[in-house]
Amino acid sequence: MEVTVGQYLQRGAMEMWKMCPLFKGVGIGNVVISFMCIAYFCVIVAWALFYMIASFNSTFPWETCTNWWNTAACITGKENATSLANITRYLNGNATETSVEQFWEKRVLYQSESISEFGGIQWELLGLMALAWVVVYFALWKGITEARKFVYFCAIFPYFLIIVLLIRGLTLPGAMTGISFYLTPNITKLSETTVWKDAGTQVFYSYGVGFGTLIALGSHNKINHNSYRDAFIMCVINGGTSILAGFAIFSILGYMSFIANKSIAEIVKPGVGLAFLAYPEVASNLPLKQLWAFLFFLMITILGLDSQVCMMEGLFTALEDTFPFLLRKHKKVSLLVTCLFFFILGIPMVSYAGAHWLTLIDAYGASGIALLFVVFFEVVGLAWGFGAQRVRQAIYEMLGFKVTKLWLIFWKYTAPFVTAVLFIFCIVMYTPLKYPNGKDFPMWAEIFGFFLSSCSMLCIPAYAIYYLFCKKSDLTVKEKIHKGIHPPKNLGLSKRPYTVEEEMEFIDKTGDVRNNNDYK
Repeated sequence: MEVTVGQYLQRGAMEMWKMCPLFKGVGIGNVVISFMCIAYFCVIVAWALFYMIASFNSTFPWETCTNWWNTAACITGKENATSLANITRYLNGNATETSVEQFWEKRVLYQSESISEFGGIQWELLGLMALAWVVVYFALWKGITEARKFVYFCAIFPYFLIIVLLIRGLTLPGAMTGISFYLTPNITKLSETTVWKDAGTQVFYSYGVGFGTLIALGSHNKINHNSYRDAFIMCVINGGTSILAGFAIFSILGYMSFIANKSIAEIVKPGVGLAFLAYPEVASNLPLKQLWAFLFFLMITILGLDSQVCMMEGLFTALEDTFPFLLRKHKKVSLLVTCLFFFILGIPMVSYAGAHWLTLIDAYGASGIALLFVVFFEVVGLAWGFGAQRVRQAIYEMLGFKVTKLWLIFWKYTAPFVTAVLFIFCIVMYTPLKYPNGKDFPMWAEIFGFFLSSCSMLCIPAYAIYYLFCKKSDLTVKEKIHKGIHPPKNLGLSKRPYTVEEEMEFIDKTGDVRNNNDYK
């Protein structure tokens, strides 16, 4: 629905809701969630760049235990039985840590024990984050046409590397243990609501629903573009890619379990750093390891930049639609200011406590209850406000065919019901965030997390109250409600200018980014 309505109305996440203004808070909520995610995504890119640079060494720094950051608990996995026994005896039975784990926690992150222990700035990560933002800026400064070329390359290139790494991972000792762990279902887990909650929220997150990005990208399509086909293909490819990547990851986790003499469950630590623990291990065992390590972390970098560019396009489209004179007429400057602003927001996440802050913002601000709450009202607004039948008619007007009426049931009943149930599960089955060592985050961090969630959630009732009681109008509250949840009867196709020159001409002539009087 997001892509279809965005393409039909040729508007971003906020201005799209002029067709049902009572729900405009949903669009603002989309932007806030996207804002939260954008704030930390270049930090992940900085991590990947750090590893990519480190891969140029003849001996990887995560391969040995002789570096300044290593402790007595460090093992490489290449020790003989006698050496390993001596290390274990020296530690009095305490757990060992692989050299990969210690490189990640003690060298890349300088990770502190607590979210309140900022310690200082990891200056190398700060510089790499700045570089990532420079790339994002130049990917976007010439508009969506040039940005799409960047995104196409970023989306296709990683498949080659995933397949290569999967083949190598399957040849490592212990790989089948990891694959078996991946493929063996635990049927008893299906009775746990937490599993359904996690699976549902992951689907929303992985497909980008609720961030406003799909709406923005759809708004830049030509009006007769087959977005229905694209959405179907995207769903199939996204699911297939997740399964393929799962095989690659768990074959490597099986190997890590083998060399560290730990179970898979002990190897898989909570948090966002799993890829930075699993893949360096397999890269160390590849022929031409420097090449493959470089290419892998280049892939992670590209995927991160790809996601960041798409989210920035979604955010910037929404803002441009709202403030066309300010942003579109001075796009390069306004984009530069926006990128600089997000760079500053990312600085706390390259401190020694940065990974903990990133985990907090990711869990509360950009996913979980906030995302589900906003998506629920988005579905209600589109299926019941704009109208599921109107969405179906929009597809017919743009593409020349009508989709099955089953979609009306999915849009009007199934989607709101599933989203509401998942939201309730998130509330009922709430568990505090934990550090990698298993300890809970402090209470003040949890409270701050709920504040981040409320930033997007409260936009919906707050704007509805503003629309009904504060916005100047001669209409009664009852009339405002009726107008606020019903789109204009003459609402129809509109055309977005596709070049900067066309956009400037529209602004000069009409004072708006699109000449569509149906919204006025």
